[in-house]
Amino acid sequence: MDIHRIGGATVENLRLKPKETALAVPGVSVLISPGPGEAARQMRTAFPRAKGLHKAARTVGSTSEELIRSAGFDVIHAPSKALPNHYRIIHPDGVAGFNDGNLARLAQVFVNTTGH
Repeated sequence: MDIHRIGGATVENLRLKPKETALAVPGVSVLISPGPGEAARQMRTAFPRAKGLHKAARTVGSTSEELIRSAGFDVIHAPSKALPNHYRIIHPDGVAGFNDGNLARLAQVFVNTTGH
């Protein structure tokens, strides 16, 4: 499982935030890294002043591209200057696809770990 969601994978944490709904391809951020601890470290390094993000990174949800697709979603590469391994989970129905029923199915394909 090399795809990681900072803050864990709950329906609440997988919901689109206002800025994410405005993206050309709406979706939620994930990182591809060797493990959840490494994803948390990369996030803290990339955003050293984002204390709320640092706290969220104590919990990380992990899954695979195959499992994300099995839940009806997809993953696209969306690199940033700070995080070249940044990806986005998207749905073929766009914003409408991020409803609670679909998000519950998506959350089920993640394993949440803590202590990062």
